[in-house]
Parts: sequence; structure tokens; C-alpha cells
Amino acid sequence: MMKKLTYRITVATVAATICIAGGAAAGSQQERRGMPPSGNQSQGNMPRHPQGMADMMDMSAMRQEPHHVLAMAYQESMMNFAKALRQHAAEAKRINPEFARAAVGEMKRSFDQMQQHHRDHMKTMDQTMKAHMADMMKQMDAHHAAMREHLAALEKEVHTSAPDATSLSRHLDEILKLGNGMANMHGGGMEHRMAGPDDHKMN
Repeated sequence: MMKKLTYRITVATVAATICIAGGAAAGSQQERRGMPPSGNQSQGNMPRHPQGMADMMDMSAMRQEPHHVLAMAYQESMMNFAKALRQHAAEAKRINPEFARAAVGEMKRSFDQMQQHHRDHMKTMDQTMKAHMADMMKQMDAHHAAMREHLAALEKEVHTSAPDATSLSRHLDEILKLGNGMANMHGGGMEHRMAGPDDHKMN
């Protein structure tokens, strides 16, 4: 009986040794071929090219740059006032001119500050980063130009004796869409996603 037990233990030990040796050999072959161990395959979505890692680091540093952070804070402030005024336009029987003028005034002030910090942020970029961001910067400039036009229309409307709710809502919806598009350009998770034109029902 003892001999049989010893035999079984010996066989089990040899089998375990073979499995361990086989696993080590496979890992060694993967290393020689430049392949990651099977346990790290879940990281396959990580950039394998050094330049990809460098780009991610550059983008991360750019997002933490103080002027960029302030620009995004002013952008969010502008969107908050836009949402407040749009909700008022949707629910009030008559637009309160003082409220509308104050909201648009804060939107304009936030927009001006956002642009100033955006310009200061651009000054901190080297030529390589500017070239890398060229397409996005063109889109940002187009969004800013469109926002400026809608803000001018809002400012004109709220300084009438009886601001029109439909006109205000139309321009506010466009500004919120533009703000949402700008937030998406920056990668979404980096910034707060701005409200779309239909979310006032949830506020």
C-alpha cells in the first residue's frame, strides 16, 4: 500500500514538474520573439510604439497646463449660464429682461476669459505640439467664431424691451451644441461633458 502511494506521489510530482518546465519554456519563447506573456495580454490596447506613449504624455501634460484648466473652467461657467437662461426661456411665461441680461453678460465675460486663457495656453506649446494639434486648433477656432456670433445675437436680443423666448432658445441651443463639441475635442473624460439641447428637461 505504501509503495502504491509513493508511486502515485512520484508520478504527480513529475507531472507537475513537466507542467512548470513547459510553462517556463513557453514564456522564454515569447520573450525571445518579443511577445508579451499571456498574463499581460489584457494590456494589448496600450501603445506599443514609443512615439505613441510620448504623445499620450504630451497630451496629459497639455491638459494639466494652468491656462488650459482655467479656459475649460470658464467654458463650463459659460455653459452653466446658458443652461440657466435656456431653462428660464422654456418655463417662464415672459422673459425677465434683467435676468436675461445678467446671464448673457456672464456668458460673454466667461467667453472672453476662456479665449484669453486659450491664447495664453497656445503660447506655452512648442512647434511640434502646435503641428500635432493643428487640426484640432482649426476646429476650436471655428467653434469660437460661431459662439461669438450667437453671443452677439443674444446680447442684442436681451437688450430689447421684450426679449423673445424662441429666439433666445435657438441661440442658446447652438451655443450648448458648440460647447459640447469643444468638450468632445478634448477627449470627453478630461473635461465635463456639456449639456445637449434637450437636457433642460432633466434640470
